Amino acid sequence: MENKIKRNIDFIEELINKYEFFKNFERSLEKIKENPDIYKINDLLRIICSIFEEKINELSLKLKEQEEKLSAIKEEFNLEEYEKIKQQKEEIEKQLNDQIKEYENKYQDLLDRYQKLSAAYREIKTEYENYIQRTEKNFEKLKRESKERIISNLIPVIDSFEISLSSMKNSNDIENIIKGVELIYAQLVDVLKNEGLEIIKSTQGDKFDPSIHEAIEVEETSEEEKDSVIIKEYRPAYRLLDKILRPASVKVYRVVKNSEVENNG
Repeated sequence: MENKIKRNIDFIEELINKYEFFKNFERSLEKIKENPDIYKINDLLRIICSIFEEKINELSLKLKEQEEKLSAIKEEFNLEEYEKIKQQKEEIEKQLNDQIKEYENKYQDLLDRYQKLSAAYREIKTEYENYIQRTEKNFEKLKRESKERIISNLIPVIDSFEISLSSMKNSNDIENIIKGVELIYAQLVDVLKNEGLEIIKSTQGDKFDPSIHEAIEVEETSEEEKDSVIIKEYRPAYRLLDKILRPASVKVYRVVKNSEVENNG
């Protein structure tokens, strides 16, 4: 594909250098050279193609005008004048025909290139659309399978809750009830950890980190070393892979300078 793009760029450059009426495309071609793009090349070839077609039509019109002029002269002048002008007309006609033939050859070459590039563009577009469809189907399948896996892993936890609730109704042994709830909690946490969930615990003395902590309570202190130090954790942080689902709720120290204390007083 890269070789095909380069060949088409070279061909367009050749046309621009050869024909004055394509000079205004030099800037567009330079941009394509800097960042080769099959779609932009395809558009440029299509435009050049249409201009060539216009030029061929213009030359054909000139030929027709020459025919009409010659016919008018034949009626107005004598035979000698007519033959002289006819010879001039034939020379002009030959030049125009040669130019038309040259343009037509270039036009056909250009049209062939444009059609091939258009076919390649359509093929790439079809492949891309098929890729998008496959990706969407795979994503939906993956999403469905993920839900099935998580729910399947949570069903035993529900079973454990049902057993525990049934036991609570028939037992006054608080200690065993607590142990049962703790086991269910551990079971649920294991399911979530297997899905990539990380529980981030904060302890007293840890430094406050705004990326994982949220200060919901502040205690003022005059000791510099205690600034932004965690006093207590109310709720842990939860992280799934590299995303914090919920920051930890904590109580922290905040240093108050003497001047602030005096102003408040």
